[in-house]
Amino acid sequence: MADDVVRVVLRADPGLPLEIARQIAETLPDDMRKRSKVAVDWEADAEPGALTADEQVEAEHLADALVGQFPSGTYDVAVFVTDLPRRYRTQPILAEVSRTEKIALLSLPALGWFRRRSRARRGVVDLIALIHDGTPPRFARENTVRRADPGRQPEQRFVTPGLLGRLRLLSGMIRANRPWRLFAGLSKALAGVLATAAFAAVNSTVWNITDTLGPIRQAVLAVLAVAALLAWLIIDHQLWERPDGVISRQRAKLYNAVTLVTLLIGVLCLYMAVFALTIVLVPVVLTGDALRSSLDHGAEWSFYLSMAWITTSMGMAGGALGSGLEDESAVRDAAYGIRQRSRLEQQRKHHAS
Repeated sequence: MADDVVRVVLRADPGLPLEIARQIAETLPDDMRKRSKVAVDWEADAEPGALTADEQVEAEHLADALVGQFPSGTYDVAVFVTDLPRRYRTQPILAEVSRTEKIALLSLPALGWFRRRSRARRGVVDLIALIHDGTPPRFARENTVRRADPGRQPEQRFVTPGLLGRLRLLSGMIRANRPWRLFAGLSKALAGVLATAAFAAVNSTVWNITDTLGPIRQAVLAVLAVAALLAWLIIDHQLWERPDGVISRQRAKLYNAVTLVTLLIGVLCLYMAVFALTIVLVPVVLTGDALRSSLDHGAEWSFYLSMAWITTSMGMAGGALGSGLEDESAVRDAAYGIRQRSRLEQQRKHHAS
């Protein structure tokens, strides 16, 4: 390669990491000209890859874990962007660098929930500058530098210490799961929710229950309905991780917490969407005359709100049955453990071939 041209190769896990890596590659030459102390030309490309290493792999073995992604002689600097959470003991790892091999890894979950793309862009630029000309990264001010091996200075890892770092990791993992997309994937559950809600809306028994049910019981019913759908999704799709030879106890707890919150956000989005729909349709379907024949009085907006609330809750309970018909792919992205097992399965197949 020409001395005045630096070729940067970006690889990333499929999905959001690859989207971010490709966006970074588009602006990387201009970003590096502004950031680097050395006046050279920059070339960059981004392609899909797969980090098949364990999340606790040591930084000095990083090059070995990524050797298949970056063949020797094809790059001057290489960066892998992953959605796999990395930790040093219990501290989240933001980035790891092997200056000897000119390879770095950026872990998206450690960036947290907000400004993920801009933080990832700045992180990749800083890692490249560190590898190429030794420029200290800007994120070093908020992260603790841990030497992978005190006798091997080129290997570094940047960890985010304290409770804030662990909370940022948790929120970053939830953000990486993109829980709002779960709503679109639960089409069969949505059909079950709407069918049950429609039946409840025209049932006179439900009208009478709504007329006597107070807000506290309504709230309890809503919580139980959401919990039923949440539990059914986890059990039916086997999303709850148990410690084994692949997933340790600490990681199982972390993965389960992320899965639970991700599914909860998705289910709550489903609940609010159905509630918004029923609050519009219930007054249209239930006329004052129809209600008066069963309740001996007409209906005010407070009754319609309560009716929409209870029919939505009943619909969520019915949606639990529909969720059992969902394709595994509709909800598997909510579970980090499934993705990690998939990575390791790919690794075994690769070694077998």
